[in-house]
Amino acid sequence: MIVDRLPDVLALPTEQKQLLAEELLNQVVLEKEKDPALLELLRRRLSEHEAQPENGVRWEELRDRLLKRQHA
Repeated sequence: MIVDRLPDVLALPTEQKQLLAEELLNQVVLEKEKDPALLELLRRRLSEHEAQPENGVRWEELRDRLLKRQHA
């Protein structure tokens, strides 16, 4: 995995890893020139999260939900 070659990234606190992931995803969308509607959706969701972070779901919880669906 790429992240294994980036020990500084692995050492980041969870919150900073999440921000990095969001920033990387946004950059990929911009580089790939995806549908402008998708980019707008991502921006809106990020704004909503920044305005009310308590309404979000932690990655671990979301991952667990998705894994349960996959194995159901």
